[in-house]
Amino acid sequence: MNLKFKDSHSEYHPGWGAGEGTVDREEYFCPCGKGTVTYEKDNIPGFRSKDIYCDCQECNRKYNFSRGVTTEIK
Repeated sequence: MNLKFKDSHSEYHPGWGAGEGTVDREEYFCPCGKGTVTYEKDNIPGFRSKDIYCDCQECNRKYNFSRGVTTEIK
């Protein structure tokens, strides 16, 4: 199921020697609406890590999350 978009922002980062970039964050409402699902990505040369997490324990037990989408755990 698609998650309902909440907010996004991008923060400047001077980088770690390979050039400057940004840290981008997108926030969505979790499926039950009580929490937030956050997708965070480093857009810094040489550092392309990303992370997604949900601050709702109820939804963490029921769902797997990806960028803007969730699937039920079977």
